[in-house]
Amino acid sequence: MAFQSGEEQVAYAKAESTIGTAVVPAATDAFRVTSFEISPNYDRPAVPERRNTRSLQERIAGRKTANFNINLINRPSGTAGTPPDYHLLLKHAFGTYANASSTSDTYTLLKDPSGLGLSLYRLLEGVMEGVYGGVIQNITFGWSGDGFATIDISGVGYDMLWAGTDAANGAGSSTTALIVDDGDFYGKYGVVKIGSDDNSGAGFQITAVSGQNITLGTAGSWSDDDAVIPFLPSATLAGSALYGTTGSLSLDGGSSTVSHISGSVQMATGVDLFSRNFGASIPSGVILPEGRSVSGSLNFLVEDNGNYAILRGEAANKTAQDLKLDIGTTAGSICRIEMPKAEIDTAPLSGGDGLIECTLNFTALTSTTIAMEDEFKVTYL
Repeated sequence: MAFQSGEEQVAYAKAESTIGTAVVPAATDAFRVTSFEISPNYDRPAVPERRNTRSLQERIAGRKTANFNINLINRPSGTAGTPPDYHLLLKHAFGTYANASSTSDTYTLLKDPSGLGLSLYRLLEGVMEGVYGGVIQNITFGWSGDGFATIDISGVGYDMLWAGTDAANGAGSSTTALIVDDGDFYGKYGVVKIGSDDNSGAGFQITAVSGQNITLGTAGSWSDDDAVIPFLPSATLAGSALYGTTGSLSLDGGSSTVSHISGSVQMATGVDLFSRNFGASIPSGVILPEGRSVSGSLNFLVEDNGNYAILRGEAANKTAQDLKLDIGTTAGSICRIEMPKAEIDTAPLSGGDGLIECTLNFTALTSTTIAMEDEFKVTYL
């Protein structure tokens, strides 16, 4: 037996044409991660009936969802007009994507993103796990002068998918009916390889599990005792990580630059899954129960001839800033964050031991009452 270590830091994302029906990823759907955690949220309510005991006697299976958290380094593709590897995460967080060939990839906000669902996967040796019917609920861009630029993404899915390692119990020929020694090693929508057959590099998707009986989405052939192991295609990856020594911040749409130490911007998408239907154990669709919100912070060193004083005054007067941040300076490796109407709030200075710092929080608003859904935009150049 070999214990797992954290050497494989790659995940996969695939758009679902029907939310809640997983899609098998290809090599080009891979992206690097620093962490990818999936938390099954399986409701197990205790039955409140009691007999002549103070002990809990019974629980039942309730509803299912699966939460996910993905942390990655902001890594443009290196080629202007080619989106980053984690393109689908950005598209599903914002809702709208536009490509300008050899120039840029732009992500803007969509009023109704309820039709966007993701299948997410991660593979370690001998173990696969993922989420299907996934929607993104939060995305955070972070940057600092002495660290990597990062993107953190969290959301919720219909349920987990998984696959472990077991063996075929009996031979099969051109069939979708696979019998294994123990079906608990596999879940619906897991992807496997059987013996040496990986279905021409696509893998075999599991569409149902019942005891030892597994139904495959594509017919295959195998011999008795062939290994049935989790499978994903070899990752195709591109791009270089962004570090905080290159870039610039402007609060007037790019006319001038402002010195600062670090910052972040967070978006709560206001998207959730509907899981209250009678007769259903998993969600039945996507809902938009709350409005979208975009907020963030900028951390400054206070200088006697710097911008802090005027920002304090503009914050007090509710003067909106046209925030434009470039992370990176080389064509093909620039992430531009724009908020045309960011209102900065006042904040106290830090303590008096050492350099004085100040963190100013801000909230992004739509630029006008006509140009809706424009409070936040990200472009890769």
